[in-house]
Amino acid sequence: MEQSLAGIEAILFDIDGTLSDSDDQIIEQIMKHLRFLHFLWKDPVLQKFARNIVTLSMTFFNVTFHIIDQLGLDNFFVKLFPRGVLLEKKDSEKDFGLIEGVEKTIMMLYEHYKLGVVSARNEAGVSRFLHQFSLEHYFSVVVTAQTCYYTKPFPHPLLYAAEKLAVPPEKCLMVGDTIVDIMAGKAAGMKTVGLLSGFGTLKELRRAAADFILSSPADLLSLLV
Repeated sequence: MEQSLAGIEAILFDIDGTLSDSDDQIIEQIMKHLRFLHFLWKDPVLQKFARNIVTLSMTFFNVTFHIIDQLGLDNFFVKLFPRGVLLEKKDSEKDFGLIEGVEKTIMMLYEHYKLGVVSARNEAGVSRFLHQFSLEHYFSVVVTAQTCYYTKPFPHPLLYAAEKLAVPPEKCLMVGDTIVDIMAGKAAGMKTVGLLSGFGTLKELRRAAADFILSSPADLLSLLV
């Protein structure tokens, strides 16, 4: 185990792009709507554009709710755009698959650490995902978009999870695929792992100062076990 992770007692996971391959399916859906741009750009360029759209929208909505609250306009905004509606749109009823190696990784980490989920999905979506793959019993705490008033990139949901696990934040590891996950982990005083299995690029995760950057969830085993 890396020396800097020697004191880790708990691991918190994002879902989309970290445990679930839903990110790729979201990109495919966006790409279908961008086909008319083929005469300008080839698929690799369109795919990068689609990824940027999703990453920016995730950060925008999370940060916007905080700014609106600070301005005292939250009640007015919620009447126009109920937060629950936005989150429901974000969470599809569609079944998603596991990223390769996730099941084995979770099973092995469960033997050594307390595990939790911290997701921007709503409660129903997280429950469906965990139930679909029979993962519920591995996670001692599950935090969704509806658990705390603020969501990632703010630290509140991560600190809530740490409190429920009875583990100090500095002994927790946040694992996610976007700068939003890394920002939240840093703000909570946790170690962070950025995964290249989802939306985040190597350049973005480095810029966000992730403590470790891995290709896939399965690589966590060589780092932590």
